[in-house]
Amino acid sequence: MHTEAVPGHEDYPEPFRSLLGAHDPIGAPCKCGGGGECSARALALLPQHREIIAARMLSAFTTLADSDHLGHGVPVLPALAESGGPAGPATHLLVAYGLGARRLEEQLFAVDAMLVLAARGQLDAEGLGRDIAELTGLRRLKTKRVVAALQEVARTGAYARVWAVLSGALPGLLAEEPAPAGGALLTLAADCAERSGARGAIPEIDELAARKGSSQLIKQARRLRTALSRDAH
Repeated sequence: MHTEAVPGHEDYPEPFRSLLGAHDPIGAPCKCGGGGECSARALALLPQHREIIAARMLSAFTTLADSDHLGHGVPVLPALAESGGPAGPATHLLVAYGLGARRLEEQLFAVDAMLVLAARGQLDAEGLGRDIAELTGLRRLKTKRVVAALQEVARTGAYARVWAVLSGALPGLLAEEPAPAGGALLTLAADCAERSGARGAIPEIDELAARKGSSQLIKQARRLRTALSRDAH
């Protein structure tokens, strides 16, 4: 996860300084009305500078996630995905936060953003998965919510996309004992791996599958290991 300090307005050329000064969700949160309105305005006025706007939104998303009120910010995510310019680490972090929003109707904004980025070839799925795992480890996200959001992505038929995200997330998520929402997480992973024809060992899955026991977590780990090791021919 990338958490470098975001430079201040003085580091941007005009007209960015004036725009961000007037429409900055970090510098002037009261102007957003709690719904990210100014961020959408900034996206409309800076359509080719998505990553600048995303970087300026990160602090607000972090605060909202800490207070479990992330839903107030996530409606801007589809507009962010449809904007121009690079989809870098800040954009992906915002999508990760959005996937962990409290309510499904809030998560769906992040689902839409993820699908738009994927359709444009701009989604770093494994990087998004690593961000999810790190934010979960920092107690900024709840795995159960992310799994529910990714299930919605899978329902669109994007099994390979969801598997790519999970393959990036699983090593970090499984490092915790017990794995958060482990049974549901690995059930989704096994479904997507089977449907997408994914291959390739994940050491953390192999270790979990080799354990004794018959818990849902271990059963799904074995199912996933079998899917990943199946001969493509």
